[in-house]
Amino acid sequence: MKKAYFWILVLSLALNGCATRVSTSFDRQADFSRYKTFCWLQGCEFTFTGPGYMNDSTVVSNLKSAIIKEMEEKGFIYDAENPDLLLDFHVTVENRQTNVYRFEEDRFLQLDPVDQSDVYYFLEGTLIMDIADRETGQMIWRSSASRYLELNPEMSEKNLRRGIGIVLKKFPPKDKSGM
Repeated sequence: MKKAYFWILVLSLALNGCATRVSTSFDRQADFSRYKTFCWLQGCEFTFTGPGYMNDSTVVSNLKSAIIKEMEEKGFIYDAENPDLLLDFHVTVENRQTNVYRFEEDRFLQLDPVDQSDVYYFLEGTLIMDIADRETGQMIWRSSASRYLELNPEMSEKNLRRGIGIVLKKFPPKDKSGM
């Protein structure tokens, strides 16, 4: 029975670890209905800050494609000549670790981390999207999504698109109150 409690604990930690934490803020005075086009912040050249292994031409192309597709599904048009919005994208990945303690028959939870725990390593990844009004230069939107990743995350367009979709889920806001 105590082993069952152990697996319930591990499963609940895993399920909680899979949750994506999303934080979004925006300028409540901005009229988002007037924006129709977008491009990248740095002279319409796609750049992002992120870990070295993401500086692969395929991954960069997949990121760019995922952002463009997500914005187009929201009714925006990519325009390198005269964009209304400028987008900037950042990725951070941090190494993390945690101890999961094993159960023994005579104790519910063993608290001696030297002998009785297993150390698990994982990555915490964060996607950050900033959107500015090109005309005023003011930041009007920021959203970030953080979650735990596998140690060797798959950087396919499908997975990247899922992350971009989460970051842009509430963009543009439906009204000025954000509801």
